[in-house]
Amino acid sequence: MNNRILLTAALSVLPLSGLALAQDPKTTFNIVNPAPFSGKNYNPYTPGAQHLPPTLSGIYESLFYVNGLDGKITPVLGTKSAWSSDNKTLTVTVRSGVRWSDGKPFTASDVAFSFNFLKANPGLDLGGIWKSNVIAVKASNPNTVVFTFDKVNTPAFIYIAHLPIVAEHIWSTVKDPLTFTNDAPVGTGPFLAETYSTQAVRALKNPNYWMKGKPAVDAVAWFSTSGNDTALLKMLKGETDYGYVAVPDPNKDYVAKGNSLSYWWPVNSVNALYFNTTKAPFNDVAFRRGIAAAINTKEVADKAYAGVVPAADPSGIIPGQQKLWRPAAADQLAPKFDPVAADRALTAAGYKKDAQGVRLGKDGQPLPTYKLLVGSGWTDYITIAQVIGDNLKKLGITTSIDQQVYPSYAGSLQSATYDMGVSWGWGTGPTPYNLYYQSFAAEFSAPAGKQASSNLAHFTDPALSAAIDAYSATSNQAEQKKAVSEMVSVVLKNMPWVPLTARTSFNIYNSSRVTGFPTAQDPYNDGSPSDSVGGRLMLINVRPK
Repeated sequence: MNNRILLTAALSVLPLSGLALAQDPKTTFNIVNPAPFSGKNYNPYTPGAQHLPPTLSGIYESLFYVNGLDGKITPVLGTKSAWSSDNKTLTVTVRSGVRWSDGKPFTASDVAFSFNFLKANPGLDLGGIWKSNVIAVKASNPNTVVFTFDKVNTPAFIYIAHLPIVAEHIWSTVKDPLTFTNDAPVGTGPFLAETYSTQAVRALKNPNYWMKGKPAVDAVAWFSTSGNDTALLKMLKGETDYGYVAVPDPNKDYVAKGNSLSYWWPVNSVNALYFNTTKAPFNDVAFRRGIAAAINTKEVADKAYAGVVPAADPSGIIPGQQKLWRPAAADQLAPKFDPVAADRALTAAGYKKDAQGVRLGKDGQPLPTYKLLVGSGWTDYITIAQVIGDNLKKLGITTSIDQQVYPSYAGSLQSATYDMGVSWGWGTGPTPYNLYYQSFAAEFSAPAGKQASSNLAHFTDPALSAAIDAYSATSNQAEQKKAVSEMVSVVLKNMPWVPLTARTSFNIYNSSRVTGFPTAQDPYNDGSPSDSVGGRLMLINVRPK
């Protein structure tokens, strides 16, 4: 067996550098990963890119998958769920006949253990499940789990649905789950961890997977690259079948290059400019609104995505949800692109210009050069930052682009050690509640220097908190719409972020040897990346041509 990376036919044996293979799969689904692997870690509870693929998509499974585009629920380890009449109890029926990859039976006790494990180790509870009014999770019998709430919070279902379920007989012995790398993972999923190097990761088909006839390929492999440009090249060459890659102009730079090349970029969230509201002058709403009015979001979208992705609605509400959920008040509250008005507003707020056109702080001193934080090598975000920098330069505000590798990038946003940063809106879901809750709820924020799980602007407001609570306390859509209207109003008045562009998934396909990808005609997931709860559906549905 060759001890080098051999990127040949996508459906072929793929030797991984320096690693002995347990077997030679006949068919392999190849995925390009536009970032280096950070280390051997299969812990599904560590955040972001700290764990390897296929941790969340191929090894561990959730109870359900909720499609963020349309709210459709796909059963996984759970087969059905039901709320009690007072909405304070959620009963989930657990699938029978499932076994862990070490042969031991999967039961409702594993589900209850997984949730209670987060309660005992709150640092793992990244979704805030135990801050969502859940007070107890118990297995009432081998196939039933009961979630009890002390306060109605029906939107918590999506977080319950998507939690990776782990084996009690394995994880009950873990001493320090925050640092546990889980080198030999035991899951219920369609694939088994096999080989790892810094260049490639591979998993083999689980021969005892509970879903008959799935997966259709014998292996799945991820190949690391240094960034989007290298990843794109591998897709164009046919060395990989799938990539989650933001191509600058997917029609010109990808689809036009070959008949087997296609993409699907469904809109499911927004890309936004986050302000670090814990530090001056970004703690001043007048300064934030002035900057917001100076940013040409259409130019941002056109240059970053070649007109393929539209500018975001200032409310952050995605197109598919605007008809039902976007309040009319958003039109009056949203800042309009007007550099002249922005300049006047900043001056009126105490941020004057000197004779050379340099913007001054309220103390009369020139404002420093502010860093625009983006992920290292992320070409779309780098372009976004360049346009923002050009826009703000006209206001007399100078910026520099701060590229950081993902762990550092995420850490800077979460610990409020940045000035401004480009990132996505958290909390995709079937209504705008999910976006506003995950992005701005007080429980997901933290003081500067502490780790906020998803409130990256570190912005809190009593009226916003009340609206979030009001939504979650009812299942009446009219009342929920009133709550969403209040959420939108508070955020637009305070501008803790500036929605810039629609946030799409970035699926690009090379179907010369593989078919069965999710598409607009068959949106069986929401365009999820390959190592995610929704990505699991792609791994089990792709098949050789």
